[in-house]
Amino acid sequence: MLAIFTVILWHTSTFVPNLSRFAEGHLPVILAEPVVVTGYLLWWVGIPYFLITAGYFFRKSSLKNKDPIAQFRRYVSPLGWLLFGWLCIYIVIPINWPAEVISHGWWQAFYTAAQKNVDLIADKHISLFLDGGRPVWHLWFLPALMVSLAVLTLVSIFQLQKYLIYLIVSLYVMALAEEFVGGYFVSSTIHLGHWIQAILLTALGWWFAERAQPSMAMAWGLIVGGYVLALIEGMIMMPMFHGSHQAIQQHTFLGGIALGLGLFLLALAKPSLGQSTPFPFLARFTLGVYVSHPLVLYTLRPILWPKLGSWPLREVLGALVVYAVSVLVTLGVGKVPIARYLVMKPVRKQPRAVIGDAN
Repeated sequence: MLAIFTVILWHTSTFVPNLSRFAEGHLPVILAEPVVVTGYLLWWVGIPYFLITAGYFFRKSSLKNKDPIAQFRRYVSPLGWLLFGWLCIYIVIPINWPAEVISHGWWQAFYTAAQKNVDLIADKHISLFLDGGRPVWHLWFLPALMVSLAVLTLVSIFQLQKYLIYLIVSLYVMALAEEFVGGYFVSSTIHLGHWIQAILLTALGWWFAERAQPSMAMAWGLIVGGYVLALIEGMIMMPMFHGSHQAIQQHTFLGGIALGLGLFLLALAKPSLGQSTPFPFLARFTLGVYVSHPLVLYTLRPILWPKLGSWPLREVLGALVVYAVSVLVTLGVGKVPIARYLVMKPVRKQPRAVIGDAN
């Protein structure tokens, strides 16, 4: 639940800027900079956790099944349909759809949004899926995960597991190199940062699937050490890039990777953590909440945000409301026979062992 909540908080788009303005306006510099960098580390709590988890269980499944191609199809097929279904939805939904409908009516609002978004896809096509631009937004995660699993499938087919750690290091160096040359390879419209990070993190989860059970000390060491290292990275970058929020936001934090990995290993080291709370029940809605929460955000932002005022942490309360409504949406859609596959992966009866790992 922590991971998906940080994703929603990040997608409010105003949390980090508001936190930065509050810190810079009310705190001494020695405290303001760590607070600002902490805001940017939100991303490294959410998405990396999901990618590391996916890589870990993908490898666990591959150890039980001898057909990597079949396993790849089982994982990727439902992700592809999820991507297609939700992309169709976000193409026709205006960002501020309640106000657009009131001003222009249902047909004009949705037709105009669809026309603009189709033109964007025709013009920018692949770069939208690499960057997560409108109308793809958060859905970039799905093709990035599919590509990551494809890379790991090739590693398995060609028995290259012993070189996996070199791949991880190479991807990190490539991410830094992309930042150094201005964030772009191939042409001025192709930005590979998110996908490089996705392959790196998924491969990291795969690699740890063959390691011994982690200890609590190791997990907490990575969490605390990663957080401190990320703070140091951020505070070094701020004067170098004159406080450029874009440069810091796009940076591949080595400490952020360690932080995300530590959170995942904490869940492995203490699987009973949170079992007596509602978190295990809420966890089953995570996929549906991830794909649907921007739609909920579109709906609630013009209604809820003005009522929350301008206090610095209003986005936290707003994100909690968005999360709760997204859970209800997922629960409701999940009860509709056909639409349910928009918020959950289809359950396959065979093979049973793979289902347990995939879910």
